[in-house]
Amino acid sequence: MQPIILIYLDIVVPISAILLPLRCVYLMDENEINQLLLNKILRQLKVNPDDHESPNKPKNILMVSAEYLPKNITPQALHCKSLADGLVDKNMNVDVISYDPWKAGQTVEMGGVKVHYIDNPIKSYSPLTWALTLSMEINRKAADIYHKEGGIDLIHAHQWEMFPAGVSLQAAIQKPLIVNFYSLQHHRAPGVVNGYTDSVKQIEWRGTKDSQKVMVNEDWLKNEIINHYSPEPQKVDVVNSQQKQWTHKIVRDYNWVMKNWNRGERQ
Repeated sequence: MQPIILIYLDIVVPISAILLPLRCVYLMDENEINQLLLNKILRQLKVNPDDHESPNKPKNILMVSAEYLPKNITPQALHCKSLADGLVDKNMNVDVISYDPWKAGQTVEMGGVKVHYIDNPIKSYSPLTWALTLSMEINRKAADIYHKEGGIDLIHAHQWEMFPAGVSLQAAIQKPLIVNFYSLQHHRAPGVVNGYTDSVKQIEWRGTKDSQKVMVNEDWLKNEIINHYSPEPQKVDVVNSQQKQWTHKIVRDYNWVMKNWNRGERQ
């Protein structure tokens, strides 16, 4: 019988933790035995070998949303909270940057999700100037997360107010961006033509152009985005948070985006 060659690791485990039934020795070759022993050690240490072998699977997610529970009780806030919790359940690290002037500067961990609260130190006179000036605070906090808390693999920006921060952050750290629409300016101000509405529409268009994936929660909104901003239809994905396994679909999109990003496909 060939000798059994074990793979040496820089760990110490009790020999009883890796003993195998003797009958297996005569049914496997040395490579199979070594792999089985290694897998058993990894299970004992609670190590997932896929964590080191899947560069196309993002691990550290940054979500940016002005609305988040418990400060806001809106469909967007509920969606973001449910998504963040679902990602944590799938062993992802999730950081959320959200607006709350009363908690600005605080980081609160809720169910494994780190929520970083910010304020806008610049007085704003419209939602447009508020969004543009707030993006500086978002990027400042995102830089802290990027350098101090394990990095950022993927950025997920929710609604147009967060798109300026998402686009500039993507350019700064060279990570993929996903944008989430909950409505369009065409619907919020139908028939209105002025500098404000045109600027918001330009931001929405830029979000569809510079992101690697666009997400919506209903088919009609997907059709409206394609009609007004002309992204490729396959770039816009409908994910309904009322359906079962909806976070699984988002993780699938994350992996698809990350894989294409690593291949150099940026649009």
